[in-house]
Amino acid sequence: MPKEYVIYQGVKMAAEWPAKIIEAQAIKNYMIEGQRYERIHYGEEGEDWGADKGPCHDCGVIKGQYHVPSICDVERCPSCKGQVISCDCRYEGDS
Repeated sequence: MPKEYVIYQGVKMAAEWPAKIIEAQAIKNYMIEGQRYERIHYGEEGEDWGADKGPCHDCGVIKGQYHVPSICDVERCPSCKGQVISCDCRYEGDS
């Protein structure tokens, strides 16, 4: 069966992806080593990832939205500022 695509926020993406973006917006904070941190929106990272030019190249969110957790390599850790997917911070729920 061929993969289905949709246009969401002006971006062509897999049909199941908009739901992941919507769910990501409800996660406003991370608990890291017992401390609550507000997540970093796309466009507020320390580096320029092109938010003024278009959506995130990895998860498809637009400027001002939260990245899709556990998938996006652009999302920054609010504690150490490294990549969330690869930093050494201990997030609540990590095993």
